[in-house]
Amino acid sequence: MSMHAWWIFCRVVDNLGDAGVSWRLASQLAARSCQVTLVIDHLQTLARFCPAQVSDATQRVQGVRILPWVVVGQDPAQLGTEDPALPVSVVSAFSCDLPASVQAFLQQRQVVPHWILFDYLSAESWVEGCHGLPAPIPGYPGPRHFFFPGFTPRTGGLLREPGLLARRSATRASLTRQETLWRSWGLTEKSNLSTLTLFAYPDAPWQSLREAMRRTGQAWRWVLFEGMEITERIGRTDAFHAPEGDVWGKIEPVRVALRTQDEYDGLLWVSHFNLVRGEDSFVRAQWAGRPFLWHLYPQAEGQHRVKLEAFLERYLVGLEAALAAAIADLFRAWNGRGDMALAWQRMVPHWKDWERHALTWSEGLAEQTDLVTKLVEFSNLELK
Repeated sequence: MSMHAWWIFCRVVDNLGDAGVSWRLASQLAARSCQVTLVIDHLQTLARFCPAQVSDATQRVQGVRILPWVVVGQDPAQLGTEDPALPVSVVSAFSCDLPASVQAFLQQRQVVPHWILFDYLSAESWVEGCHGLPAPIPGYPGPRHFFFPGFTPRTGGLLREPGLLARRSATRASLTRQETLWRSWGLTEKSNLSTLTLFAYPDAPWQSLREAMRRTGQAWRWVLFEGMEITERIGRTDAFHAPEGDVWGKIEPVRVALRTQDEYDGLLWVSHFNLVRGEDSFVRAQWAGRPFLWHLYPQAEGQHRVKLEAFLERYLVGLEAALAAAIADLFRAWNGRGDMALAWQRMVPHWKDWERHALTWSEGLAEQTDLVTKLVEFSNLELK
């Protein structure tokens, strides 16, 4: 347990991703009896998957005190309801800048807070060398450090709440739990259909994947989330009202409303193929232990491709060459590099092997210390 308070600041840039990671971090800290405040600039986004209200008033959800960014910027004293002598860790989610008024307020504390620049997740090798480095700035007298999530013990690790994989295994072992989960999403288990969840950026080549699946004659149910731009794009093709025998073939698209993070996790566990994006869903797909594809937001000079290749280099270690090549080709095609039809055709005969690898990969990651444990230990050392 952390014997100090945590103030997490989040500015929403990537729609759901920034808020999603920040909420998981805040709620997991609160579950360990920490005093947690989340300051966020877009409550509407948070409210899509968390029972928070869109309001300027202070609210408490699952043990987390939630404050609007604008309120704290105007009156930073809203943060200081705890004992003024209580040590504080301040987390800038994705290294967001803090208002000048907040920075001044931090310096007035009896113990100047430990300021943590919580950065983006990457599998790139340089992360190990930068994780935990000091990040001093003129005028701030307290400790300030970089914190990088990652896939190796020399990084900050991955967000994983206690007992996550055990709950996943229990769900997969129980038909009753699976049926209850499907019903909660307004769906039913269909033995003649494999289920795919689609959570991607709007430029994902979904039509190419659909055509590739149709050509191989496979029956799939595509679960699409309401309010996502890619879902609206697919809907404009009249996919949800198309007659029998159209280009969707044996593929059945269905819409569902976005639900809580825990419910989303459960859906990933029981689905057969998860298409994810950004960071939060990317990590949760790996904990699901199912085949998945990661869609990266395009960056200048192709930096997103560097990130993809860095992840694949780790994800494919030790695999038989044909399986590794099939997985890599499909990831690249989903990110606009390569022939989707050919990549899917090559993957089909390796599907069972990919399922085994996905499960093994998640279990291997779970042997490492989780991110929240590392974060608390790291900040405790600075605030002794």
